[in-house]
Amino acid sequence: MKKIILSFMFLTLSLFSKEINLNLEKAINMALDNNGMNRISQLNLQIAQAQYQQALSANYPSLDAIFYANRDNKDTIFQQRGNFTLPAEFSKTLALADTLKIPATQPGNNPFSGMTAREEAQFGISSAPLSAFPKGTISADLDSVAKGRDVVRGELQLNYPIYTGGKISALIEQARLNKDIKKQAIIRDRAQVIYDVKKYFYGYILTNELYSLVNSIYKNFEFSRDLTKDFLENGTDLKINRTDYLNIKLLTSLTQSTLSSIELNKEMLKGAIANAIGLKYNDTLKISYDKQKILKQNRSLQELVKKASSLNPDINSINLALKVKDEQIKEVNSEYMPMVNLFGNVSRTYNSYEYGYLNEDDENRWNIGVAIKLSLFNGLKTKNEVLEKRLDKRIVDEQKVLLEEGIALQLKNEFLKSSIGYKQIETLKEAVETARENSKMNFKGYQYEMVEAADLVQSQLMEVYVESSYLKSIHDYLVSLATIDKLVGEKVNEDF
Repeated sequence: MKKIILSFMFLTLSLFSKEINLNLEKAINMALDNNGMNRISQLNLQIAQAQYQQALSANYPSLDAIFYANRDNKDTIFQQRGNFTLPAEFSKTLALADTLKIPATQPGNNPFSGMTAREEAQFGISSAPLSAFPKGTISADLDSVAKGRDVVRGELQLNYPIYTGGKISALIEQARLNKDIKKQAIIRDRAQVIYDVKKYFYGYILTNELYSLVNSIYKNFEFSRDLTKDFLENGTDLKINRTDYLNIKLLTSLTQSTLSSIELNKEMLKGAIANAIGLKYNDTLKISYDKQKILKQNRSLQELVKKASSLNPDINSINLALKVKDEQIKEVNSEYMPMVNLFGNVSRTYNSYEYGYLNEDDENRWNIGVAIKLSLFNGLKTKNEVLEKRLDKRIVDEQKVLLEEGIALQLKNEFLKSSIGYKQIETLKEAVETARENSKMNFKGYQYEMVEAADLVQSQLMEVYVESSYLKSIHDYLVSLATIDKLVGEKVNEDF
């Protein structure tokens, strides 16, 4: 049953796995397409773009539609308590009005005047001076409905900033610069991905070449071990003793162990490449590369530093950050300027009470106006905010100097490493050919009993030492060039 399950699992993995043939260029392209950090950087750029569009919206007027409906537990009652003070003229008028209570047909007290009692009273009041009428009071106690319990209102509100002292333009420019900073982050992440793939790829080449070298030496040691044993048992003209046999046997075992370690490292580097380019765990990776001529670095240190000052994403990011600081200073300085805003309002209101202050005449209203705000004094807050932003910019200026110096120093170190590394490659190239030829001659000579066992072992070990040093020099040289690419921000030599 277990065999059936294992067979089924193996078959399933085989069906869903794929085989990938890979060279350096394809590995870089796949890593850039599939790398998770690059996808995150792209999302951050989209966020910055959305923030920029949000900032641009400040240039346009805002128009808001508002619908309001409300029901109170009862009508709103207007209450008034107190007295109205009446002037003398009003008291005289009230006295005249009071004469209307006298019947119009009632005869007067003076029959010779020909006036009725009402007319006599009105005449007396009219001819009396105002001083004869003292100020009076009348009750002002009122309880009236101000508005009904149900209110429904539809409203349009318009706001448009006419002048903000440069605040809006500063905020928009900060959002645009932030978008550019996110672009530099993408460039930085891409450069890091390319560097990592190159580092893993060059490491794989080194271990693969070392594996081929050590495997060849291992086979030679195996043959030499068996040949030495035969010499020891059957006799030879060489001075062979058991110690020689044991030394070669020990070296054979050590070489086999080293071969296993190199093979493990090679598979681990292959796994690192697979992970970097986004392959699944069960995908099969086959790596190919051409042994091309190693070209010398073709740019001067001064040229590399100059290029880095304009292309390095970290330097570009800090330059953009300085521009952001300038815009932040402008934003704070806008507090010294007046803020001018145009506003308008159109509304229609319904109330359940016919009269009151929400009566029919007031149900449709509109207004338009301009608001101006100018800060006269805020306890020197704006002055200190400006000082804070200027000092913050000085900090970034100092960071920029340190960053440029640091990158220039790293470029110098890698440039020296690559220059010396290229000289080592050229020096070791001839030594490798000599060591190979010497090892080959000693191996053949030992077969024909013309070379001592010690000379055979020495020549084999010397070949491993010289050729591994040569391969390590090539690896270090290429990694230095990849580091220079990353620091500069572009590929320094298309032939690598």
